[in-house]
Amino acid sequence: MAAIYASDIAGWQDISSSHFVPLRCASPDATFRGSLVPLRLAEDVSLCRVSTGPVLVERTDRLAQRSDNDDVLLSLQLASSGTVRQHGRAAQINPGCATLYETNRPYVLDHLQAGQELLVLRVGRDRLGVRGRLISELCGRTLDGRIPGMAAFSGYLRGLAEDTGIDDFVRPDMARAGAELLTMVLRSFSGLESNGWDSDAALLAAMRSYIKDHLGNPALTVEMLAREHHVSVRKVHSIFSDIGQTPAAVVRGLRLSRAASMLTSRAPGQTVASIGAACGIPDPTTFNRAFLREFGCPPSKWQPHA
Repeated sequence: MAAIYASDIAGWQDISSSHFVPLRCASPDATFRGSLVPLRLAEDVSLCRVSTGPVLVERTDRLAQRSDNDDVLLSLQLASSGTVRQHGRAAQINPGCATLYETNRPYVLDHLQAGQELLVLRVGRDRLGVRGRLISELCGRTLDGRIPGMAAFSGYLRGLAEDTGIDDFVRPDMARAGAELLTMVLRSFSGLESNGWDSDAALLAAMRSYIKDHLGNPALTVEMLAREHHVSVRKVHSIFSDIGQTPAAVVRGLRLSRAASMLTSRAPGQTVASIGAACGIPDPTTFNRAFLREFGCPPSKWQPHA
């Protein structure tokens, strides 16, 4: 498995287009470098180890329409982080996470962080024992280690990438095993999405617990809740609607309750603004206004039994 190197973004566009599908590539780094180590297992199955600087890769609608390629790609992030966008969804992939995308539709790979290291598995759609519609529904979603079978699948890909002496006669078996493991992961993920929770009450409890554990993150969103619990955004809204609330209202209420608790026992020198930031409301004006609306007094005047 000899590495192929690119010394600029134009060269990288040529290399990636020839090993995957025609793509457009851009980079903010004038000294961009990239390398690709390909492993061909079968005509419709291959694995590439990719190392690059910051890069934005786009499969435009025009490129997708002009091609008859119907392969499915899976990116497993090894180092740095990125975002894969397809079908109106955005999958954040950190080391150990993966995402699926199909080549017959437009997609964007936002790998603008430096030090990109990833494995890209290409599999012919017919290899997967999953309905075509379901494949599309699973694209642009984050696949992580909590999905049954994901650890075995990612370990298999890592092992393939590190094996430098794979004989030709075993490659068809390895291609079949890779496709079967991917099918298992997709079926597992689909099961979590559709009926992975014993009840709506269990899902609600899990989401409330997650919110409490991440109140300090100002970027906590409905999309994040959906992604972390492997359900749709619509499902998240539906669960909270059943108890007469919205996700945003629950997050806001829990943040303000925690802020009130912290204000009650704040240490000398601890500012009101720092407490607001610790509860996920970094803007002092927003924190003051929300607290006043909730408790009838500004946070600076809060008393335990106000």
